[in-house]
Amino acid sequence: MTTSSSQPANGPTSGTAGSPGLDSAAGWGVALSASLATFAVFGVQYSFGVVLASIRAEFGIGTGVTSLLFAVSTFIYFVLGVFTGRLGDRYGPRRVLVAGAVALGAGLWATSVAQQLWLATVTYVIGVGIGVACAYVPMVSVVGGWFERHRTAALGVAVAGIGLGQLVGALTAEWLVELSGWRDTFQVLAVVATALLLLAAIGARRPPNPAPQSEMPSLRGLTRNRSFTLLYLSMLLLSASLFVPIIFIKDYLEDLGKPGGQWLIGIIGLASLLGRLVLGALGTMLPLMRLYQFSFTIMGLSYLIWLFAGDNYAVLVIYTFVMGGSYGGFIALSPAVAAELFGLAGLGGVLGALYTAAGVGGLAGPPLAGLLIDGAGYRATIVAAMLVALCSVPLLIAAGRTRAVALATVGGGEAADQPAAARAHAEPVLVAQPSDVARAASAGHSRPATVLHFRSAPRERTLGPAAIDSVLLLSFGGPDGPNDVRPFLHNVTRGRDVPPERLAQVEAQYLRHGGVSPINEQNRALLSAVSGELARRGTPLACYWGNRNWHPYLRDTVGQMVGEVRRHAAVIVTSAFSSYSGCRQYHEDLARAASEVPGAPQLSRVRVYGNHPGFAGAVAERISEALDGAHLRSDVHTLFTAHSLPSRMAATCDYEAQLADAAATVADVAGLSGEIEVVYQSRSGPPHVPWLGPDVNDRLAQLGSQGCRAVLVVPLGFVSDHMEVLVDLDSTARATAARSGITMVRARSVGTHPLFVEALADLVEETAGLRADRPTVGRLVPHPDACALGCCPAS
Repeated sequence: MTTSSSQPANGPTSGTAGSPGLDSAAGWGVALSASLATFAVFGVQYSFGVVLASIRAEFGIGTGVTSLLFAVSTFIYFVLGVFTGRLGDRYGPRRVLVAGAVALGAGLWATSVAQQLWLATVTYVIGVGIGVACAYVPMVSVVGGWFERHRTAALGVAVAGIGLGQLVGALTAEWLVELSGWRDTFQVLAVVATALLLLAAIGARRPPNPAPQSEMPSLRGLTRNRSFTLLYLSMLLLSASLFVPIIFIKDYLEDLGKPGGQWLIGIIGLASLLGRLVLGALGTMLPLMRLYQFSFTIMGLSYLIWLFAGDNYAVLVIYTFVMGGSYGGFIALSPAVAAELFGLAGLGGVLGALYTAAGVGGLAGPPLAGLLIDGAGYRATIVAAMLVALCSVPLLIAAGRTRAVALATVGGGEAADQPAAARAHAEPVLVAQPSDVARAASAGHSRPATVLHFRSAPRERTLGPAAIDSVLLLSFGGPDGPNDVRPFLHNVTRGRDVPPERLAQVEAQYLRHGGVSPINEQNRALLSAVSGELARRGTPLACYWGNRNWHPYLRDTVGQMVGEVRRHAAVIVTSAFSSYSGCRQYHEDLARAASEVPGAPQLSRVRVYGNHPGFAGAVAERISEALDGAHLRSDVHTLFTAHSLPSRMAATCDYEAQLADAAATVADVAGLSGEIEVVYQSRSGPPHVPWLGPDVNDRLAQLGSQGCRAVLVVPLGFVSDHMEVLVDLDSTARATAARSGITMVRARSVGTHPLFVEALADLVEETAGLRADRPTVGRLVPHPDACALGCCPAS
């Protein structure tokens, strides 16, 4: 089914030439530095349960009051994460980490010499709170920017230090307290933790291409985002309960006259370490939100084990292992879930805002649990903790079903660097605001269209002799939730003779992915990358996004551009090759929008770029990545795939010739020496209508019967890993290959590869009249900016 022509990119940009790139060894070095930083700060924080009894005895206070030291410091570091996350985005993680090292060391040392409870409380909560805030959010968010394919696994490594720190910190603190008391223990921890943080700071590096400077929405904007609100509330409830065993399980065991509580705290840390690594790795293969929901559910149910354990140490070990493993999944998956829902732009600020939920839960949970322990005992406290934890699960399930949009506006360069007073005269900063221009009548919906708008340049900013003042990304569109799937498919297939059973099949495919097309986040990522590249060149332009078949509809976006006094836009279409649906129809869409919207700006499409050196180079580098990752030789049999077309439509354009030329060129650039072929996928028409072939599944089956045992599949005809790539290649074709005895390796699409992003920026400058050359690779000449008369008819 033709649900896209070619769609935009997935994930952040890779490194520029000559610098470390995404998913590189340098990125793993940063992840290990983050793990060292989290090991240091959480080794201190989570050893508090070991020194709890000593502090309580010296100052003569109750359990609830003593737990305030832990609770308030937890609240402080999670709330400060809002600011340290933004500071890390702006100034880099190294400076922030050094500041945290100084604060942590000074705070612990001051606490160790304090003689009054209030002074010990102030120095501990401020020192530890600032130290953890400077190490946690900035380092986790910077790791997310270093990875694309292995982001979830890398984030699991980054936060693995939390569990290891809890294990080592608890056992070390127990030994030190018995040896020389809690005051000397804090002094030792001050020296060691400070040294480890300074060591971690050496490896703290910005990503190769950081996201453009971002601004977070107001508190009102956050609370109006339903997905963020539900995620926030679920995290708050879970955090209120998860700190209960970390602080009190040693005290619980001592009340029963049993030793070994410090080992239970250590087991929680060890199990959480394993949970981080295992669930972090699974997050790269399984649906991320489902894994996250699984972690929440298991953590809540684990309290049943504690409830019936009594003083049975073996059962308590089982409890701490189950609880710790699910807790590790919660910690490991939270950053990846935030990145998936809200994008990478301003991830540090987003995580900081989200983690205030853990701060509020950590502030309320331990003191209330302590008071409940003092008044009603441990059994009632365990039941309360379990109920609170389980209440978080339906909220999280609801969050996974809602439509999420980017929370941070992105942009950069001159506009981003202006002070607030100067920006007041620039275009407004909007993200996912309802358009006042038009209703989505074509879909039969009455709700306003949603138009994504990246930070604008000043109103007078233009580019080149053609006075280009904006960039418009024009794409196919995709559903944002389960309720959107059927009307979206009706938009796509209106006027086409698509069998109902095929429609039902495609609908089921979308629903298996939550009804959300990955093309939407990929569009945001690509537009963000192009916006950042133009800003880097000193020519920041206003950037807009419009679709053919779903929100934001092209007509609504053009209407918004009129309201913001845009005069001339360079239009980037997310299709690298020309056919009716991939080229001419987009020209028709632009002409229709210009005629329907009064005062529409001039819309000048950049040329078809399937033979642009930047596109070909990006595909070639994706092939090299795939070969290296799978340890394949360059003589592997390679299938270049593209969207199939009805044969009559293909006969009226040079779609096949473009693909054949591009495949040969890319194979040459990538150094492929084996056999290469162009095959097709995603056929959707009636069975009696001939379409281009061979189909990728048919060809895989043939190759298997001929003894071929390894095949490289390259989605040449697609610019992003959208739904058709995920379903038709990663699911259906991979299953066909397995049945045929073939090891199938798929190269990623160009996505936001820097060569591709730079190529699109070059094409914008070309359209603006700043470039006279029109570079190409292969045998074919550059394509014209506009379709020639009679080119690529609908047939």
